[in-house]
Amino acid sequence: MIKKLSIVLFLSILFITCQNKKKLLSSNIVIDQYHGVNIEDPYRHVEDLTTPEIKNWIDEQNVKSTNSLHNIKKRQYLIDKQFEYDKNKSYVISKLKVTENNKYFYLKRLPNENISRLYFRDSFEDEEHMLYNPKTFREESKVEHTINYIQPNWDGSKIVISLTSKGKEISEMIILDVSSKEIHPDIISNAWPSSTGGVVWLPNNSEFIYLHHDVVDPKLEGFLKNTTSVVYSLQNSANESKAIFSKKNNSNIEINEEDHPIVTFSNSKNEFLIGKVSGGLSYYDAYSLPIDQISTNNWAPLFKKSDEVKSFIVKGDSLIYKTAKGAPNFKICSTSIKDPDFENPKVIVEEFNDRVITDFDSTNEGIYFVTTKNGVEASLYTLEKSMPIKIELPASFGNITIKAKGCEYEELWIMASGWTTKKVRYEYKKGQIIKKSLDSADNTKGFNVEDIIVEEIEVKAHDGEKIPLSVIYKKGTERNGKTPLMMDSYGSFGLSMTPSFSLRRFLWIQEGGVYAIAHVRGGGEKGDAWHKGGYKASKPNTWKDFISCAEYLIEKKYTDPKQLAVWSGSAGGILIGRAITDRPDLFSAAIIEFGTLNLIRSIDDANGANIAKEFGSIKDSLEFRGLLEMDAYHHIKEKENYPATLLTAGLNDPRVPAWNSVKFGARILAANTSGKPNFLLVDSETGHARDDTKLKEFERYANILAFALWQTGHPEYQPKQN
Repeated sequence: MIKKLSIVLFLSILFITCQNKKKLLSSNIVIDQYHGVNIEDPYRHVEDLTTPEIKNWIDEQNVKSTNSLHNIKKRQYLIDKQFEYDKNKSYVISKLKVTENNKYFYLKRLPNENISRLYFRDSFEDEEHMLYNPKTFREESKVEHTINYIQPNWDGSKIVISLTSKGKEISEMIILDVSSKEIHPDIISNAWPSSTGGVVWLPNNSEFIYLHHDVVDPKLEGFLKNTTSVVYSLQNSANESKAIFSKKNNSNIEINEEDHPIVTFSNSKNEFLIGKVSGGLSYYDAYSLPIDQISTNNWAPLFKKSDEVKSFIVKGDSLIYKTAKGAPNFKICSTSIKDPDFENPKVIVEEFNDRVITDFDSTNEGIYFVTTKNGVEASLYTLEKSMPIKIELPASFGNITIKAKGCEYEELWIMASGWTTKKVRYEYKKGQIIKKSLDSADNTKGFNVEDIIVEEIEVKAHDGEKIPLSVIYKKGTERNGKTPLMMDSYGSFGLSMTPSFSLRRFLWIQEGGVYAIAHVRGGGEKGDAWHKGGYKASKPNTWKDFISCAEYLIEKKYTDPKQLAVWSGSAGGILIGRAITDRPDLFSAAIIEFGTLNLIRSIDDANGANIAKEFGSIKDSLEFRGLLEMDAYHHIKEKENYPATLLTAGLNDPRVPAWNSVKFGARILAANTSGKPNFLLVDSETGHARDDTKLKEFERYANILAFALWQTGHPEYQPKQN
């Protein structure tokens, strides 16, 4: 039982500490009691960011932080360097979609553009045509919109375009006729296709399914609750969309108010729709519905969370799926959809002992799958007489994903990347590999990647586990303990830090630093058990692994505590927040973007019931203690020498409320006695750093890198003397 004591003790008013010129925020202690434990919260009132006191304080922190960052000598150089890099590429391609009849749709941004436009090709070889410029959407509003999701129908005659603004992610959708370029009169609101389920076209090419959100304002009650999969028809208005899968309309199915009832349909020739009761967990309950019975809404049980199905494809009346059940490194199995048996399925690919099966798909020529070792060494395989046969690619890659056009087609698309190699796309057909990338030029141009060293290391953790650690630096860098080092990580939801070329890493390395990526528990680099090793009660392994990696880098003289900066965001805020509150002596600077920093209170937020599936429920006494241990805000100690911190947040963030960063920032500013700065940047024009314009992104990276280089002692990044 949770009991709120409603004890508010007014301790102080807004004041200035002259000794260190820190403008502190008033502290009003609220005491909550959870399972007999009293928890003091001195900045509970900060959760309302609309009050004049809080707004004024945030404005003051923004001014202070911005002025200090702009006073760093080479900050503008980092922005200019990003523009130079962008210009070298000629253009940027993203969100590529290829239809079953080989029509190409993608977003493209030129160097002189701040946002991307939608383009189209009749085939890979054909000339491109610009289809839609988002600047024309609600032009009278003077608000710049970005395209954050596209989905053409099966024959490429129509395409859904999702548009958002100011980082809100929640979007409006329009439907464009590709041939005439005419826009359908309906504008579909209350959608979030870039995050929750996307758009699923039906075989008739005139109807599609999407997840409707009744409430789209994160500040309102009901946000992310009771969502509904609906069928939209081009012949009817959006207001007449038919519910197909929801808590309200499917009372015979266990769907909680926070769950997302998502419908999938990946191939126009599929015989079944698959409904997923999704949200928060890696695994979920699923149901099937024959496509020719869509009007009946009669969903049949398919599999349960306990079957641990990670991903699947539909082939005729069979389900081919990847599962962790009895195989923490995953295996690939199949069973009937009409008469499923997940206890005794047909095993197609057995689990590997030293590698994780990370992806798979099927063409008319057979099954293909990817294995990855330690999250950084990827290989592609096919089956011949049930035996895995490796497919040799033109180069070695740390990350490979695959996508088939469908089980009835012969093409397999291969997307591959590495720490120092650009992302490349191949088509594999009849044993031949053909490069089919739309990229204009090598996106590593401007960086001497041949002079870059990548070390893949395993570090012994506090409990003896081996933690993969990727270390990247310029050839000739001395290992003398005097080099600035940036380390990042994530460690939640089973997500892996996969190898990819990153401009922010190379800018850091170009300035003489070492960059390290810690593949800590809670991620998916070493399979399902790796995720479970940093999940709920075992979550402390996540930041302890990170600390072990930091200690290793210091011991081996890659850096020292005065030169060590750390960086993450979102759920990675748990990792960084707890690392610096557990071992403040180990780090010089910490950057946390839109971080989850006050987890006990976040569980009460709109998405709290879903994140509780990963971190624990406050209603359970044991899980509450785990949540308290993860809560960085509640581990800030008075009069402690903390590292310099840069916290960023967006007021339009639909995922992590900005008050997490504001509360943590207020508390660490009051507690820190190291004399190092504690900066806070809260932006009213962004959200979770998704769907940002080019300029927003470039400025964000410049602020972070300049701050870290300043705090790690780089002589060219010291603030100008006034």
